[in-house]
Amino acid sequence: MEIRKAKNSEIKEIKKLVDKFEEMDVIKETFPETYYRRILKKGILLVAIESKELVGICFGTYNTKEKWADLLGLVVKKNFRKKGIGSSLIKEFEEIVKNKKLKTIDLYADKTQLQLFKKLSYEQGRTYKAFRKKI
Repeated sequence: MEIRKAKNSEIKEIKKLVDKFEEMDVIKETFPETYYRRILKKGILLVAIESKELVGICFGTYNTKEKWADLLGLVVKKNFRKKGIGSSLIKEFEEIVKNKKLKTIDLYADKTQLQLFKKLSYEQGRTYKAFRKKI
């Protein structure tokens, strides 16, 4: 398995993977291709590749002045879960954050990701309930 920065040519495939990911609770318009292109230029967009297939992504933004990063999304295809791919993506994200001399990573996790983030020493913050209204 290979973990690396995404390429511009992979944006369509990344969007398709996130749009199909039921845990992300998104509608197709939430993250257009332009969003991923912006993250690719000004944020962190990582992919996991297994046998030439895109099997996972991790993406986020950061602020070097205020020394924080936001991990905005982690997606691993169902048949590739529990194989260390999510952990590898997060660890690579953390390395990039450390190299930028940032101090914290914030994120929202769904129920299926709680154990993963706890295993990686993330501490739970305040508890929020998520709401969405499509208008």
